[in-house]
Amino acid sequence: MNKFLAAVALTLIAGPALAASTTVEFKRDTGQVQVVTLDGAGGASLADGTALAYTYDEAAMKMCFIVEGMDPNCVVFAESVPDPKVGDSVRYTAADGAMGTATVTAITE
Repeated sequence: MNKFLAAVALTLIAGPALAASTTVEFKRDTGQVQVVTLDGAGGASLADGTALAYTYDEAAMKMCFIVEGMDPNCVVFAESVPDPKVGDSVRYTAADGAMGTATVTAITE
């Protein structure tokens, strides 16, 4: 994703230019948390080091994470944030219907 959130962010927070690395916490309303670091070029990693890829459709505000051998896991963000900063949050709906909040927790230039 050459734009973002963030970010995750993300759509979360998609902007015209992404930082070199953006970390986004995806927290479902149920309390389940997943932390993803986006590299700004389509690569990402989970907090446990698992590598994955991601795509971002700016028009649809949809971010999909791809793990080899699995179906993509996508979220649709409720809004876009043009100039994301640490602490910015946005609501999202996951492909399974779960809702949550994505928050930018770190940006490394």
